[in-house]
Amino acid sequence: MTTGSTGSGAGTGRIVVDSGGTVLEADDAAAERLGRPAAELAGRSVSDVLGSGADGIAVVAAVGHELRSPLTSIRGYTSLLLNRWEKIGDADKQLMLGQINHDAERVTRLINELLDISRLETGRLTLTPRWVSLPELAQSVVTSIRATSPDLEAEVAVGADVPEVPADSDKIEQVLTNLVENAVKYGSPKGLRIEAELVAGSPGAVAVTVRDAGEGIAPEDLPRVFDRWFQREHGRPNGTGLGLWISRGLVEAHGGQLTVASPPGEGAAFTFTLPLASP
Repeated sequence: MTTGSTGSGAGTGRIVVDSGGTVLEADDAAAERLGRPAAELAGRSVSDVLGSGADGIAVVAAVGHELRSPLTSIRGYTSLLLNRWEKIGDADKQLMLGQINHDAERVTRLINELLDISRLETGRLTLTPRWVSLPELAQSVVTSIRATSPDLEAEVAVGADVPEVPADSDKIEQVLTNLVENAVKYGSPKGLRIEAELVAGSPGAVAVTVRDAGEGIAPEDLPRVFDRWFQREHGRPNGTGLGLWISRGLVEAHGGQLTVASPPGEGAAFTFTLPLASP
Protein backbone atom coordinates (compact mmCIF):
# COMPACT_ATOMS: atom_id res chain seq x y z
CA MET A 1 0.00 0.00 0.00
CA THR A 2 1.36 3.41 -0.85
CA THR A 3 1.02 6.44 1.32
CA GLY A 4 1.39 10.16 1.26
CA SER A 5 0.74 12.67 4.02
CA THR A 6 -0.70 16.16 4.28
CA GLY A 7 0.16 18.84 6.74
CA SER A 8 3.38 19.55 8.61
CA GLY A 9 4.47 20.90 11.97
CA ALA A 10 2.94 20.62 15.40
CA GLY A 11 -0.80 20.81 15.58
CA THR A 12 -1.43 20.76 11.84
CA GLY A 13 -2.55 17.16 11.77
CA ARG A 14 -1.56 14.26 9.56
CA ILE A 15 -3.63 12.37 7.02
CA VAL A 16 -2.26 9.32 5.18
CA VAL A 17 -3.69 8.48 1.75
CA ASP A 18 -3.01 5.58 -0.60
CA SER A 19 -2.22 5.82 -4.29
CA GLY A 20 -5.94 5.70 -5.10
CA GLY A 21 -6.68 8.82 -3.10
CA THR A 22 -8.36 7.00 -0.18
CA VAL A 23 -7.66 8.06 3.40
CA LEU A 24 -5.94 5.26 5.32
CA GLU A 25 -5.65 7.00 8.67
CA ALA A 26 -5.80 10.41 10.33
CA ASP A 27 -4.33 11.52 13.63
CA ASP A 28 -6.27 13.27 16.38
CA ALA A 29 -5.02 16.73 15.37
CA ALA A 30 -6.28 16.30 11.81
CA ALA A 31 -9.62 14.96 13.04
CA GLU A 32 -10.02 17.93 15.37
CA ARG A 33 -9.26 20.45 12.61
CA LEU A 34 -11.77 18.76 10.30
CA GLY A 35 -14.40 18.42 13.04
CA ARG A 36 -14.89 14.69 12.50
CA PRO A 37 -13.86 11.61 14.48
CA ALA A 38 -10.70 10.03 13.07
CA ALA A 39 -12.53 6.72 12.59
CA GLU A 40 -14.99 8.42 10.21
CA LEU A 41 -12.21 9.77 7.99
CA ALA A 42 -10.60 6.42 7.19
CA GLY A 43 -11.85 4.86 3.98
CA ARG A 44 -13.15 8.13 2.53
CA SER A 45 -11.85 9.92 -0.56
CA VAL A 46 -9.27 12.56 0.26
CA SER A 47 -11.28 14.93 -1.93
CA ASP A 48 -14.34 14.37 0.26
CA VAL A 49 -12.31 14.91 3.42
CA LEU A 50 -10.29 17.96 2.43
CA GLY A 51 -12.51 19.53 -0.22
CA SER A 52 -11.60 21.41 -3.39
CA GLY A 53 -8.07 20.86 -4.64
CA ALA A 54 -7.38 17.88 -2.41
CA ASP A 55 -7.39 15.48 -5.35
CA GLY A 56 -4.05 16.96 -6.29
CA ILE A 57 -2.62 15.62 -3.03
CA ALA A 58 -3.60 12.11 -4.05
CA VAL A 59 -2.08 12.63 -7.49
CA VAL A 60 1.23 13.65 -5.94
CA ALA A 61 1.08 10.72 -3.52
CA ALA A 62 0.45 8.25 -6.33
CA VAL A 63 3.04 9.60 -8.74
CA GLY A 64 5.52 10.07 -5.91
CA HIS A 65 5.22 6.38 -5.07
CA GLU A 66 5.76 5.36 -8.69
CA LEU A 67 8.85 7.61 -8.90
CA ARG A 68 10.43 6.02 -5.86
CA SER A 69 11.13 2.65 -7.48
CA PRO A 70 13.00 3.80 -10.62
CA LEU A 71 14.89 6.46 -8.67
CA THR A 72 16.02 3.86 -6.14
CA SER A 73 17.21 1.66 -8.99
CA ILE A 74 19.07 4.53 -10.66
CA ARG A 75 20.81 5.48 -7.43
CA GLY A 76 21.73 1.88 -6.67
CA TYR A 77 23.23 1.08 -10.05
CA THR A 78 24.97 4.45 -10.29
CA SER A 79 26.56 4.00 -6.88
CA LEU A 80 27.67 0.50 -7.78
CA LEU A 81 29.25 1.64 -11.03
CA LEU A 82 31.02 4.59 -9.40
CA ASN A 83 32.47 2.54 -6.55
CA ARG A 84 33.26 -0.74 -8.31
CA TRP A 85 33.83 0.28 -11.94
CA GLU A 86 37.11 -1.59 -12.36
CA LYS A 87 35.70 -4.79 -10.84
CA ILE A 88 32.57 -4.96 -13.00
CA GLY A 89 32.68 -6.75 -16.34
CA ASP A 90 31.74 -4.96 -19.55
CA ALA A 91 28.63 -7.10 -20.06
CA ASP A 92 27.35 -6.28 -16.56
CA LYS A 93 28.12 -2.59 -17.08
CA GLN A 94 26.05 -2.69 -20.27
CA LEU A 95 23.12 -4.28 -18.44
CA MET A 96 23.29 -1.77 -15.58
CA LEU A 97 23.51 1.23 -17.90
CA GLY A 98 20.60 -0.14 -19.89
CA GLN A 99 18.51 -0.41 -16.72
CA ILE A 100 19.50 3.11 -15.67
CA ASN A 101 18.40 4.40 -19.07
CA HIS A 102 15.11 2.52 -18.85
CA ASP A 103 14.39 3.82 -15.34
CA ALA A 104 15.26 7.37 -16.38
CA GLU A 105 12.74 7.10 -19.21
CA ARG A 106 10.16 5.85 -16.70
CA VAL A 107 10.78 8.88 -14.48
CA THR A 108 10.39 11.18 -17.48
CA ARG A 109 7.09 9.53 -18.39
CA LEU A 110 5.73 9.92 -14.87
CA ILE A 111 6.69 13.58 -14.75
CA ASN A 112 5.03 14.10 -18.13
CA GLU A 113 1.90 12.38 -16.79
CA LEU A 114 1.85 14.76 -13.84
CA LEU A 115 2.15 17.74 -16.19
CA ASP A 116 -0.50 16.31 -18.53
CA ILE A 117 -2.98 16.05 -15.66
CA SER A 118 -2.60 19.74 -14.93
CA ARG A 119 -2.77 20.74 -18.58
CA LEU A 120 -5.80 18.58 -19.33
CA GLU A 121 -7.72 19.86 -16.32
CA THR A 122 -6.97 23.52 -17.14
CA GLY A 123 -7.43 23.18 -20.89
CA ARG A 124 -3.84 24.26 -21.52
CA LEU A 125 -2.54 21.15 -23.26
CA THR A 126 -0.47 22.15 -26.29
CA LEU A 127 -0.09 19.77 -29.23
CA THR A 128 2.71 19.88 -31.78
CA PRO A 129 1.30 18.03 -34.82
CA ARG A 130 3.51 16.57 -37.49
CA TRP A 131 3.05 13.75 -39.99
CA VAL A 132 3.26 10.46 -38.12
CA SER A 133 3.73 6.99 -39.62
CA LEU A 134 1.55 4.67 -37.55
CA PRO A 135 3.42 1.46 -38.55
CA GLU A 136 6.75 2.95 -37.48
CA LEU A 137 5.30 4.35 -34.26
CA ALA A 138 3.62 1.06 -33.34
CA GLN A 139 6.76 -0.96 -34.04
CA SER A 140 8.85 1.46 -31.99
CA VAL A 141 6.49 1.08 -29.02
CA VAL A 142 6.59 -2.72 -29.25
CA THR A 143 10.39 -2.74 -29.42
CA SER A 144 10.64 -0.45 -26.41
CA ILE A 145 8.23 -2.48 -24.26
CA ARG A 146 9.85 -5.76 -25.27
CA ALA A 147 13.06 -4.55 -23.60
CA THR A 148 11.40 -5.04 -20.20
CA SER A 149 8.78 -7.63 -21.26
CA PRO A 150 10.82 -10.07 -23.38
CA ASP A 151 7.89 -12.50 -23.64
CA LEU A 152 5.83 -9.91 -25.52
CA GLU A 153 4.50 -11.24 -28.81
CA ALA A 154 2.79 -8.48 -30.76
CA GLU A 155 1.75 -8.21 -34.38
CA VAL A 156 1.45 -4.81 -36.08
CA ALA A 157 -1.16 -4.77 -38.85
CA VAL A 158 -1.71 -1.48 -40.65
CA GLY A 159 -3.93 -1.24 -43.73
CA ALA A 160 -2.16 -0.33 -46.96
CA ASP A 161 -4.58 2.57 -47.44
CA VAL A 162 -3.77 4.13 -44.04
CA PRO A 163 -1.85 7.37 -44.62
CA GLU A 164 0.39 9.24 -42.24
CA VAL A 165 -1.64 11.17 -39.69
CA PRO A 166 -1.17 14.73 -38.42
CA ALA A 167 -0.63 14.27 -34.68
CA ASP A 168 1.66 15.03 -31.77
CA SER A 169 3.86 11.95 -32.06
CA ASP A 170 5.02 12.09 -28.43
CA LYS A 171 1.45 12.15 -27.12
CA ILE A 172 0.23 9.39 -29.43
CA GLU A 173 3.27 7.30 -28.51
CA GLN A 174 2.34 7.86 -24.86
CA VAL A 175 -1.22 6.66 -25.52
CA LEU A 176 -0.10 3.61 -27.49
CA THR A 177 2.55 2.71 -24.92
CA ASN A 178 0.00 2.85 -22.13
CA LEU A 179 -2.47 0.67 -24.03
CA VAL A 180 0.15 -1.97 -24.87
CA GLU A 181 1.54 -2.00 -21.31
CA ASN A 182 -2.01 -2.38 -19.97
CA ALA A 183 -2.60 -5.29 -22.35
CA VAL A 184 0.55 -7.01 -21.07
CA LYS A 185 -0.29 -6.27 -17.43
CA TYR A 186 -3.99 -7.16 -17.39
CA GLY A 187 -4.32 -9.39 -20.44
CA SER A 188 -1.52 -11.47 -21.91
CA PRO A 189 1.84 -10.69 -23.53
CA LYS A 190 1.06 -13.42 -26.05
CA GLY A 191 -1.16 -12.86 -29.07
CA LEU A 192 -1.28 -9.07 -28.78
CA ARG A 193 -2.20 -7.23 -31.97
CA ILE A 194 -2.00 -3.56 -32.95
CA GLU A 195 -4.26 -2.67 -35.86
CA ALA A 196 -4.79 0.55 -37.80
CA GLU A 197 -7.39 1.12 -40.48
CA LEU A 198 -9.54 3.84 -41.97
CA VAL A 199 -12.76 4.31 -40.03
CA ALA A 200 -15.61 2.63 -41.91
CA GLY A 201 -17.91 5.21 -43.42
CA SER A 202 -15.55 8.00 -42.40
CA PRO A 203 -12.46 8.14 -44.60
CA GLY A 204 -11.42 11.28 -42.74
CA ALA A 205 -10.32 9.33 -39.68
CA VAL A 206 -8.07 6.42 -38.70
CA ALA A 207 -8.83 3.89 -35.97
CA VAL A 208 -5.99 2.29 -33.98
CA THR A 209 -6.83 -0.79 -31.91
CA VAL A 210 -4.75 -2.63 -29.32
CA ARG A 211 -6.24 -6.09 -28.96
CA ASP A 212 -5.12 -8.68 -26.39
CA ALA A 213 -5.84 -12.37 -25.96
CA GLY A 214 -6.43 -12.26 -22.22
CA GLU A 215 -9.51 -13.06 -20.19
CA GLY A 216 -11.14 -9.73 -20.94
CA ILE A 217 -12.65 -7.11 -18.68
CA ALA A 218 -15.48 -7.89 -16.28
CA PRO A 219 -18.76 -6.29 -17.42
CA GLU A 220 -19.04 -4.33 -14.18
CA ASP A 221 -15.59 -2.83 -14.75
CA LEU A 222 -16.10 -1.71 -18.36
CA PRO A 223 -17.89 1.57 -17.51
CA ARG A 224 -15.10 2.48 -15.07
CA VAL A 225 -11.86 1.75 -16.93
CA PHE A 226 -11.37 5.38 -17.97
CA ASP A 227 -12.15 6.76 -14.51
CA ARG A 228 -9.34 8.44 -12.66
CA TRP A 229 -7.72 6.11 -10.08
CA PHE A 230 -9.52 2.99 -11.31
CA GLN A 231 -7.40 -0.18 -11.32
CA ARG A 232 -8.70 -3.64 -12.08
CA GLU A 233 -7.92 -6.35 -9.53
CA HIS A 234 -7.31 -8.93 -12.25
CA GLY A 235 -3.77 -9.27 -13.62
CA ARG A 236 -0.85 -7.41 -12.06
CA PRO A 237 -2.30 -4.07 -10.97
CA ASN A 238 0.24 -1.37 -10.22
CA GLY A 239 0.87 2.19 -11.30
CA THR A 240 -1.10 5.32 -10.58
CA GLY A 241 -4.49 4.37 -12.02
CA LEU A 242 -4.26 7.52 -14.14
CA GLY A 243 -2.93 6.14 -17.44
CA LEU A 244 -6.21 5.46 -19.24
CA TRP A 245 -7.76 8.68 -17.94
CA ILE A 246 -4.81 10.66 -19.32
CA SER A 247 -4.81 8.68 -22.57
CA ARG A 248 -8.46 9.47 -23.19
CA GLY A 249 -7.76 13.17 -22.60
CA LEU A 250 -4.82 13.14 -25.02
CA VAL A 251 -6.87 11.42 -27.72
CA GLU A 252 -9.79 13.82 -27.26
CA ALA A 253 -7.36 16.75 -27.52
CA HIS A 254 -6.55 15.44 -31.01
CA GLY A 255 -10.24 15.42 -31.87
CA GLY A 256 -10.61 11.66 -31.53
CA GLN A 257 -12.20 9.18 -29.13
CA LEU A 258 -10.86 6.31 -27.00
CA THR A 259 -13.22 3.40 -26.39
CA VAL A 260 -13.05 -0.18 -25.13
CA ALA A 261 -14.83 -3.40 -26.03
CA SER A 262 -14.50 -6.75 -24.29
CA PRO A 263 -16.86 -9.54 -25.36
CA PRO A 264 -16.88 -12.31 -22.73
CA GLY A 265 -13.87 -14.60 -23.13
CA GLU A 266 -12.44 -12.71 -26.11
CA GLY A 267 -9.92 -10.40 -24.49
CA ALA A 268 -10.06 -6.61 -24.53
CA ALA A 269 -9.77 -4.18 -27.43
CA PHE A 270 -8.98 -0.52 -26.86
CA THR A 271 -9.57 1.66 -29.91
CA PHE A 272 -8.74 5.30 -30.45
CA THR A 273 -9.49 7.40 -33.50
CA LEU A 274 -7.44 10.18 -35.04
CA PRO A 275 -8.81 12.61 -37.63
CA LEU A 276 -6.80 13.04 -40.82
CA ALA A 277 -7.13 16.80 -40.44
CA SER A 278 -5.16 18.60 -37.72
CA PRO A 279 -7.18 19.34 -34.53
